[in-house]
Amino acid sequence: MTGSSSRIGSWHLLQLVCGVLLVLLLCKKFTGQAGHFYPSLYRSPELKKVLPPVEARGPQDPVMERMEKARQRVNSVKLLCWVMTGSDTINTKGRAVLETWGSQCNKLLFMTSVNDKTQLPGTVALPGVGEGREGLAGKSKEAWRYVYKHFRSDYDWFYKCDDDTYTVVENLKLMVSGLQMAKPYYLGFPLHKKVEWLSGGAGYILSGASLSLLEQQMSSPSNCMESGVKAVGGTSEDQLISHCLRRANVLITSSLDAHGKNRFLPLTPELHLLKGAMAKTEYKWILDVYSDRRSKQIEGSECCSDLAISFHYITADAQRTLHYLVHRLHVFGSRLSDLELPEVLETSA
Repeated sequence: MTGSSSRIGSWHLLQLVCGVLLVLLLCKKFTGQAGHFYPSLYRSPELKKVLPPVEARGPQDPVMERMEKARQRVNSVKLLCWVMTGSDTINTKGRAVLETWGSQCNKLLFMTSVNDKTQLPGTVALPGVGEGREGLAGKSKEAWRYVYKHFRSDYDWFYKCDDDTYTVVENLKLMVSGLQMAKPYYLGFPLHKKVEWLSGGAGYILSGASLSLLEQQMSSPSNCMESGVKAVGGTSEDQLISHCLRRANVLITSSLDAHGKNRFLPLTPELHLLKGAMAKTEYKWILDVYSDRRSKQIEGSECCSDLAISFHYITADAQRTLHYLVHRLHVFGSRLSDLELPEVLETSA
């Protein structure tokens, strides 16, 4: 009886070893790298929009193959990112963007007005624009026109943010991967005073079709930026760009996730996550002018999507900290490399 039990135990052990090896091989084949494995994504409503429908799968089609198809679709998004910066911050905040999330964009540009020897790769010195807040509207206009002239046919989606915006580019690509760039899309964090607009600091994204329509408005004799000053009641660059797009019949599309949570956030994570924190700051006005009432809330534990795209007012040091937390820190069990248990730590003598 002992010999029989031993043989049964050995057989189960062999099955277990073979099963683990099979999982490792499948994950290495379908993820492209054996160290990364994200089982929680299989339940994500976001990925359900990207993944092929269950009915279309063959009976032997593994989940990992579906994940690979989704990854290929997301990676096929051709994204240009341009960052609003200036001579006083390009080598601090701008460099932090370059060294962190900026590398995930297919093309990264830094828009400034100064041409000097300390430029970062991708720096564009725009002619005839000023520095400071008073120059932002002109700089934004010339930046968008530059992007259209040089890159319209090379990329599908065009994202603008500030040099103190932290962006999770992979989540941005996921959001637009199910949309057609040939249709006019304009997505970001919506605000409303006299008119509705998208926060420039939180970042906003245009489809290729919207970029073309924006260029038509900006190049027309009736300058939409100048007429927009009266229409929006100010010279804020994000409000003026919204005015130009509205004149082209490009309307704001909701960027909320499947749970009604925000993906673009105009403040730091703590001001959104901590209930009541926003009201104690100079940014409390955002609570009054946030316009997407389909959202559950913009502060507290339910403020932000699990697939959030951006946060604003992030210092250079915080950019690097967030990048570690987003891309390197992970919970035990979420990667296959966690199967390699660490050796028992010895106490010091």
